Amino acid sequence: MDSRPINNHKRNIWKPFLYIILAFGAGSFIGFNLWIIRSLPQIDILKNYYPVLATRLYDRNGEHVRDVYLVRRIPVLLDSIPENLQKAVVSIEDKAFYRHHGLNYKRIVKAIIVDIIKRKKVQGASTITQQLARNILLSLEKSWIRKISEMYLAIELERFYTKKDILEMYLNQVYYGYGNYGVEAASEFYFGKPVSEVTLKESAFLAGIIRSPGYYSPYTHLDRCEKRTRLVLKEMLEDGYIDSTQFREAMDDTLKFIQKEERKTVGPYYIEEVKRILSDILGKAYVTTGGYTVYLGMDRRLQEIADSVTEVTMERIEKKYRLKPMSEFPESMPPMDNTPYLQCAMVVMDPHTGDVLAMIGGRNIRHSRFNRATMAKRQAGSSFKVFLYTAAIDNGYNPSDFVLDLPIITQVNEKVYAPANFDSTFMGKITLRRALYLSRNSAAIRLVYEIGPFTVIDYAHRMGVKSKLDPVISIPLGPSGVTVLEMTDAFGTLANYGTRIEPVIVKKIVDRFGNVVYEYDPPKERVLSKQTAYIMVNMLMDVFNHGTAFGARRMGFMLPAAGKTGTTNNFQDAWFIGFTKDYVAGVWVGYDVPRKIATNATGAGAALPLWVSFMKAVYDSVADTTDVEFPVPDSIVRRVICEDSGLLATPYCPRVREEVFIKGNEPDEKCDIHTGRRRKRLFERRDRIEF
Repeated sequence: MDSRPINNHKRNIWKPFLYIILAFGAGSFIGFNLWIIRSLPQIDILKNYYPVLATRLYDRNGEHVRDVYLVRRIPVLLDSIPENLQKAVVSIEDKAFYRHHGLNYKRIVKAIIVDIIKRKKVQGASTITQQLARNILLSLEKSWIRKISEMYLAIELERFYTKKDILEMYLNQVYYGYGNYGVEAASEFYFGKPVSEVTLKESAFLAGIIRSPGYYSPYTHLDRCEKRTRLVLKEMLEDGYIDSTQFREAMDDTLKFIQKEERKTVGPYYIEEVKRILSDILGKAYVTTGGYTVYLGMDRRLQEIADSVTEVTMERIEKKYRLKPMSEFPESMPPMDNTPYLQCAMVVMDPHTGDVLAMIGGRNIRHSRFNRATMAKRQAGSSFKVFLYTAAIDNGYNPSDFVLDLPIITQVNEKVYAPANFDSTFMGKITLRRALYLSRNSAAIRLVYEIGPFTVIDYAHRMGVKSKLDPVISIPLGPSGVTVLEMTDAFGTLANYGTRIEPVIVKKIVDRFGNVVYEYDPPKERVLSKQTAYIMVNMLMDVFNHGTAFGARRMGFMLPAAGKTGTTNNFQDAWFIGFTKDYVAGVWVGYDVPRKIATNATGAGAALPLWVSFMKAVYDSVADTTDVEFPVPDSIVRRVICEDSGLLATPYCPRVREEVFIKGNEPDEKCDIHTGRRRKRLFERRDRIEF
């Protein structure tokens, strides 16, 4: 019996079901793909795509200082990227980049076959366009849905953008390890130079590390890194991008990577202060979106000098006073506000612009982020006397006027107050000039009785001190807490001949589109006459030439300078604030929790050495030494006076000196002590004195 009709009948029964299954499968496939296509992000959003960028900090001379970022990305145009690097990336990542339209079908098939044979994913098939689509428009989740989405987006990208556009976006987007995105950030991180300057072998490295920045890191797997770099060069040779000569030269070349110790941050405390200011102006946008260019008051060269001389000098000070050095405390010490070792702070300013050129807020920012230059309020000691003597000169006193350096006993807050001099002696009748440069406490207290503590406070505030000051009779000895920045700013008012300028840390902020979003034009105010300021400058120069800072001359600093030492009770705080024609710098040394530094740890012994170390380094390597004299303003006159009477000297005065006066306030009477009975030859010994 023939069974064929029956078999045909069976096949006819199953055929509709087969069509239904095929139709359902085809519909599901189409529907699934339509669902993916509809859920894809629009390519148009790339027109308004602004990736997170680094905020770049530059000093006042336009020199790059540092980047602040969550994501360190520095965009560059393709024309700035060497062709060798472009070719290296294409050669190792996507050989058919210039031929395909988003997908490399042969590569996809090959990758599938290899993965099936190996029974695991061992070979990638993504083109540069697919990688760009994944990095910008999709997540990094590993799934078939994401992979299919990536393929569709790659095709769309190729429709809307040129190969040049795609390659530029890719090279600015790809991750290079250690928080760096894009070739510019990578080149600066690994080689310390812009990508436009990389060599052929460096280009091969930058192309090769894209595959796995951690696996091929030159800092943890140098052997893998070198092997991968050689592979890129071989691929470039085979693809005809380089010739055999270039290949051999590159293979013989040596990659020189920036090492950890070379990445030391310039001015870490200065940068922390900048971050605080940026946060006040921009909120967290300066790091969460970035892309800002920030110009600082810093001078990078001076900041580097300050960084380099600080620790060396502080080690010498620790040794001098036999203190436990910072080096004996563990480097892994947890961060704290109050460190157990001797600390310091320094601020350097340009008195003519207000720019804060350099800042030291402490010795080790890993131990403490507390900025002692801007946050710590400490007693200023005798450095505060500058405001008393400025008030006196501005109110008609002359440097040649006399004050008594004699014991004084008074009552303050129901307690007996008897200020003493550092050497526990008294000099009797002395000039204001001498009382200042020898820092005589008793003379200052007697003078403040004439000037008044409120007047001293007024002048301190005028000149730049912002902290609250107590109107006590001991005000010239600095009992109130002030910051190093305030004191440096105030002395800068004298260096700027009476015009006070607000300190400038952040000068200008420009966004990624070139718009100036912030620009600081510091307020300027004339608070003293040029003549008063010059008289004070002249008096403070004698602190170096004859007074408490004469040690600077023994240390080899011989340029014209003016300044004042400061030492607080029990040697707890040591200060020195001084200036040249071009720079004003303030230094504080002490412990975070106030305590005695050491016996005789004065401002001259503990703070002045750091000031001198900095200034010597600056004038030896950076600053011009041909024009360093303080200019003399109009209406300043010089007269030879008798040191005993303070009046115009006669030929019979045994001790005379040339003194400076504001015109109209100079003495017009001759000495009434030496009237002609002394031997004339005593006077004739005084060389170069004219009447």
